[in-house]
Amino acid sequence: MKNELSPIDKVIVNTIRGKKKPVSTYKLAKETKLSWSTVNSHCYKLKSFGVLDMLSKETPFGQKKMLWNVRK
Repeated sequence: MKNELSPIDKVIVNTIRGKKKPVSTYKLAKETKLSWSTVNSHCYKLKSFGVLDMLSKETPFGQKKMLWNVRK
């Protein structure tokens, strides 16, 4: 599976690994300087590979916020 990870995938995984708490798609996009849609699609891809875990959290305004963490 390591061969299937693109350079963008590796940047996302390494950024999340450096965090103590799950990270939102928005924060990942800001920290990696990638577009939100790029980060979002790669996070879902990494989830399907079993690399990331996703946590869905609802904001006080009723919006869903996706949080990502590296699967242990």
